Amino acid sequence: MRFYFLLTFIIVLIWSCKTDKQRSFEYPSIANIKNTEEHFGIPYTNEFSNLENLKDSAILKWYQGQDSVAEAYFSNDVEYDRLYKYYDSLVNRESDPARNIRYSEDGQVFYLSVLNKEGKKYLFRKETNNADPEKLYDPSTYSDGAFEVEYLKPSYDGKYVAMAMGKPENFFNEIVILDCTTKQIVGKPIKNAKPNKAGGIIWSTDNKSILYIAYPNNGDEQNDRNSFTALYSIDTPEDPPKPIFQNGLSGISLNEEYYPVPRFSSVKSNFLFIYAANAGDHWDCYYLPVKQFLAGNYNWKLLFSENDKVLYDYGIEKNHIYYYKRVKGDDVEFCSVDLKNSDFNNPKILARGNGENQVQDFKVTQNAIYYTVSTNGISGVLYRYKKNGVPELIDLPFSAGDVSLGIRSPYESDLRVTLSGWTSNDRTYFLNKNNEFELIQLGMWPNYPEFKNIISEVIEVTSHDGIKVPLSIVRRADHKYSSDAKGLITAYGAYGLSQTPWFHELVIDFVNKGNIYAAAHVRGGGEKGPAWHKAGMKSTKENSWKDLNACSEYLIKNEYVGAKKLGLNVNSAGAITGAMAINERPDLYKVFTGFVPTLNVIRVEYIEEIDDSDSAFEFGTITELESYKDLLKMDPVVNLSNTIDYPSTLMIIGFNDYLISPSAPGKYIALLQSFNPSNDKPYLLDVKFDAEHEIDWLDDFARMLYFTDNELDK
Repeated sequence: MRFYFLLTFIIVLIWSCKTDKQRSFEYPSIANIKNTEEHFGIPYTNEFSNLENLKDSAILKWYQGQDSVAEAYFSNDVEYDRLYKYYDSLVNRESDPARNIRYSEDGQVFYLSVLNKEGKKYLFRKETNNADPEKLYDPSTYSDGAFEVEYLKPSYDGKYVAMAMGKPENFFNEIVILDCTTKQIVGKPIKNAKPNKAGGIIWSTDNKSILYIAYPNNGDEQNDRNSFTALYSIDTPEDPPKPIFQNGLSGISLNEEYYPVPRFSSVKSNFLFIYAANAGDHWDCYYLPVKQFLAGNYNWKLLFSENDKVLYDYGIEKNHIYYYKRVKGDDVEFCSVDLKNSDFNNPKILARGNGENQVQDFKVTQNAIYYTVSTNGISGVLYRYKKNGVPELIDLPFSAGDVSLGIRSPYESDLRVTLSGWTSNDRTYFLNKNNEFELIQLGMWPNYPEFKNIISEVIEVTSHDGIKVPLSIVRRADHKYSSDAKGLITAYGAYGLSQTPWFHELVIDFVNKGNIYAAAHVRGGGEKGPAWHKAGMKSTKENSWKDLNACSEYLIKNEYVGAKKLGLNVNSAGAITGAMAINERPDLYKVFTGFVPTLNVIRVEYIEEIDDSDSAFEFGTITELESYKDLLKMDPVVNLSNTIDYPSTLMIIGFNDYLISPSAPGKYIALLQSFNPSNDKPYLLDVKFDAEHEIDWLDDFARMLYFTDNELDK
């Protein structure tokens, strides 16, 4: 829900249907308090430093005023209202309404679904996928009736379900446990949890206890630092959760910004694992035999450390064999070790990545080992491991941009395979014993036959230094190449995350109108393995935005889009790539939009409420000279210039964002507005005052696409 405020000043947005010159945006004003910051004798100016004080009523009023200007852009437009209703019909097209589907190890299916048009989601259970559904829980019966189920996890035997209850305005969730037989809540709510953010909820092998990440800071200064792994038992429901893995406990040393993620693979697991999760590629992992855990003897031992180069993906243990991925040179290897005598320096190699072809996902079942290989992060295949060293390629129902795997347990035989792509919704299948794929109807997303003419292609574009950069292009099969064609490009390029193909009905509708959508798979992502990531982080970060500019220039030169007909959309850490691309080549972009954007990375370590370990790992720290220089070079706000004619800009942010301070996009928009004294171009800050670090599938994309299309026509 958006907040609307009575302001002591009048905000006027005047639209004219005659000429662009008659547009005028009256933005709320605020003083630009500049501070000079200096490290290692090198200064920079912290523009609009006052916007960092979000508790100042005058600052809050400024954000409210900015939001009102953004609201007026959309609310005063009949065409936007019409388009939004159409988008809503696309997103909510009739389909199987089951969402948040979870399987218990004994084969039961739990999920959330609506019963009627009111949109409230209830918890349901099926004995099998094809059985009749049983309603288990109505969240309106909980507390004040305003909570929703935001996360769920059934016990292995399906007798209980742990649920995270949340409200939009609440930072933390409340975990409750439902007895599926009595359909009643057991024990008291656990109030300092946030399982959707990190770690989820893990059931103990006794089916009577849960493990989760707990946060001690539950007062006015809510944050997620100093988290610990907690254990709660329904056998002693009145007892508070017990810390079992925590900094300073039993000799454990844990960074205050890391998350101790617990993992069991099955009710038959032989060990409990705790991963010290962070933004790095490699984590420490501790383990404990399950017998010791059940006896309450938490004598943790280090299984592997960051130095062993085990990739951050969680491993799978079956019969004392631990399966995992590691980085070896520039590639990813799929490995296993025997935990009875583990040697992570000399594991058994099950599969090796090579260059643009990298091991992506893996799962272990009762009788087989499966893994996927991704080419450039945008084309996936599935293999079954064979002991003779020759993998068996499994034919998929259709060519997929991304292949992800799911299992109930490594001691069960079934494998779920989800296929994703740019031009159609995800489809999930069971792979049966005969290597046949059976489509899972439960939770199936709708079809869009009106988009059957949409295709995708991959081009390799030569970047500034001769490196070939993959560029995904989504277009109509009969796309008209001309100087009038419009398009939208996106890029990320951070934390080694690949931009795998994904389907969004609103984006595809934009393409279906004759436009193009493109994704630049720039360095800093993981599309070509660990080396691709390293080539776009810290001192090499400029490769990310230079790759993006090379891809954008390719689209224009080859008339996929016309000059001044290209919009750029980014999110989160991808905003560094996007905003710096504009700083360097503003001529390429007519429109710039961002969701929860990182735009002032050099200030992260100054702002107490924001975790800085992730940023320091990926981008750098002000405490080291060379790293400080890197930050100065890549920071979009620091590098803004009043000599550049910046494109029309819309930033959509969450005011309660715990990863990126609202001050970053606030400063960015304030500076753009100050560079444009005629106020004839939209530089908008759309503030969602109840939101955190999140993107709304309908509302945010509807605004982004309408703004982009509208401004490209100006």
